[in-house]
Amino acid sequence: MERLLDYFTPQHYKLHFVIDKHQKLLTGITTITGTPSSSTIKLHAVSLNIDSVKINDQPTEFSLTNDILSAKSPKSNDPITIQITYAHQLTNSMQGAYLSTYQHGGKTETIVATQFESHYARECFPCIDEPAAKASFDISITTDSSDTVLSNMPIQNTEQISSKQTITAFETTPRMSTYLVAFVIGKFKSQQTTSKHGVTVTTYASLAQPDDSISFPNEFAAKSLDLYDDLFGTPYPLPKLDQVALPDFESGAMENWGLVTYREQALLCNNASSLDQKLYVATVIAHELSHQWFGNLVTMQWWDDLWLNESFASLIETYAVDQIDPNLGPWDDFYSGTIIPALRRDCLPGVQAVKTEVHNPAEIATLFDGAIVYAKGARLMLMLMRLMGETNFFAGLKDYFSEYAYQNTTADDLWDALTPHADFDIKNFMTPWLINPGYPVLANNTQQRFLIAPDPDATSITYPIPQIQDDLSGHYLIRLTNSQFHQTLQDFSNKSKEQKLRLLLDYELLAKTPLIPSANLIPLLTKFRNESEFIIWDTLSLLIADLKIFFTHNTKPEQDFKQFVKYLTEPQYFRLGLQATPQEPHNDTKLRPLILGLMSYSEDPSFQQAVQENFANNLPTEIDPNIRAVILSVLANFSTIQQSDSPFAHQNLLELYQTTPDPELQADLTVALTSVKNPEIAQSYLTLLTNGVVRPNNRILFFIRLLRNPRIIQPSLAWLYDNWDWLEQSEGDKTISDYPRYAASIIRTESDFKDFQAFFTPKLSQPALTRTLQIAFSEISARLELISSDTSSVLQALAQI
Repeated sequence: MERLLDYFTPQHYKLHFVIDKHQKLLTGITTITGTPSSSTIKLHAVSLNIDSVKINDQPTEFSLTNDILSAKSPKSNDPITIQITYAHQLTNSMQGAYLSTYQHGGKTETIVATQFESHYARECFPCIDEPAAKASFDISITTDSSDTVLSNMPIQNTEQISSKQTITAFETTPRMSTYLVAFVIGKFKSQQTTSKHGVTVTTYASLAQPDDSISFPNEFAAKSLDLYDDLFGTPYPLPKLDQVALPDFESGAMENWGLVTYREQALLCNNASSLDQKLYVATVIAHELSHQWFGNLVTMQWWDDLWLNESFASLIETYAVDQIDPNLGPWDDFYSGTIIPALRRDCLPGVQAVKTEVHNPAEIATLFDGAIVYAKGARLMLMLMRLMGETNFFAGLKDYFSEYAYQNTTADDLWDALTPHADFDIKNFMTPWLINPGYPVLANNTQQRFLIAPDPDATSITYPIPQIQDDLSGHYLIRLTNSQFHQTLQDFSNKSKEQKLRLLLDYELLAKTPLIPSANLIPLLTKFRNESEFIIWDTLSLLIADLKIFFTHNTKPEQDFKQFVKYLTEPQYFRLGLQATPQEPHNDTKLRPLILGLMSYSEDPSFQQAVQENFANNLPTEIDPNIRAVILSVLANFSTIQQSDSPFAHQNLLELYQTTPDPELQADLTVALTSVKNPEIAQSYLTLLTNGVVRPNNRILFFIRLLRNPRIIQPSLAWLYDNWDWLEQSEGDKTISDYPRYAASIIRTESDFKDFQAFFTPKLSQPALTRTLQIAFSEISARLELISSDTSSVLQALAQI
């Protein structure tokens, strides 16, 4: 891939934007001071209408071809100034500079926001849009005077230029990459505090959000900055930190330096929010603020080292939340939400390595694989931290930030900083883990790469394993003999939490292969009826989900399996009850919705009746948020409610979904609506994906939920194929590959697989889809083979219970 930094090195940008929200128009003047190293200067410019280009105040000819703006340099090696005037039409694309809207007080409010990672700054202003092309930025913006205007730095001055327009100028930024430049314009409510170390922290939300939804995130952000100052040895270098919750946002959040942007559900919560929501918000904040060091202060040289940003942030987020509020249970969340996805994806043929080369701009977005660059990378960092010891690990990181502040780095720079604090060769240990996909299964002092399906392209890989540990730090499986497994199981109560999880997770994954029969999961599950720890049940629920593939929907075997699930969960259901008790442990509060969800799956009439008797006279907003999703799902499927004026009737839940500003409630309503058992109603919800009812940033989540409704698998797949062209135009680069990825996860029949292959095989040549589709084909093939080989024995095992 051509690197434009080879032609021109920018030192400073002066950016002026004129924003007309009513005309959906951005006009800009970009002035870049820098040094050419070629007779031609090249800048990235996508969807920009270039009016003029001047070099050293002299008009110059230019060309715009394949999104590259080219002009001749007057003389190499001497500093020059380039000035470009241009215009750009604003859309709701959620990348570059884009529009976001919400309803308040009976009218539509419009926000203009930015999302420049990974390579979308070029959709807002001409630039060298590469992480190594660091420069400083002076930003000024002309807007409606009634709007709040935010950017990376504090406001330097404002100038009223008319009765309705104001120019807001910001202080000069530090040297940083273009993908970290940001601005947000709109009407907001806010809350401000000052961290103990003197940083002004302000959190913003739309006018539609309640005042108390920004208190917790604002205070948590201030605590995070103070913690990181001490942990990393380099103080947060900016005078302020802003956080903004945006109604429309493609990712979870974005770490723009000094102006972190979030989707609303990832930032907003209050005292009444569920424990899961509080933990989610705390974790996302801790992740994004760690990026102020991992990524912003020290930036990867190129996108193939994206893990230098994301793997570290995905570990440190957990460490930070545990330091600030351990009662939220961040390590449990790491075990289930980070380690499990990493293991499940990293055993698929064709999966990418943590460090992956990029040869095409379209491939950059595919690097953001949450299960690999984020989750697997975080587990590898945990493995490294435990081998070094926490004290040595963070001592090395302090050296890293001190040595490379405001610079770009590669993996070798990090290893150089850490090595003096370790008693082993870090580079030789970590490099094979980072550049190779997969992980091994260990047995009898031997190792072999673990794959759930044969991979003809797989090569023999030896993974460095200094010492086999049966906790969760090592990214490998331990295959015990049958007698060893059952002996360990007998001593289960004496094992640590990580040892318990290791035993179950290893077994769960091995059962996806011929190494362990799937039928063994049935008797194994019965041993945990009286287990009361949330994190163990979280893993047991995976085993239950794995077994579902062997039961065709709406058949006698499936009904038998549901009775088995009831048998497993009833002891905990009777212990916990439907509602929380005063001062109950967080473990029970987190476990209850999981157990209720399994009871709901069992379709036990007495459970369903109890839910109706306890909650049918409530409003949806009056139900405890910790259990609201499952309760709404149960109530929405009562025939008496469906035909009445009850607030749980589907048409009323749908109206509430469309009107509530509460992102957590909207997420719970998504679960309830998409789990409807009436196939006609469920199928009708597919139209919500295209008619504007479901916001673009929620579309993929809504679709995944519909896919998982067994009553409409074929209609959901048909919708995907019929609307693919529209999705390619409507979705962002990071999201489009999620559609075939999640569609592949629910395919259970040869006929559905043939349709999937017929549709997506012609798209294998698209760089943004190639790897996703190759993995999907392998994953489906392995699942179908497992269903064919193990169904009979699973049914026999179930009959014996």
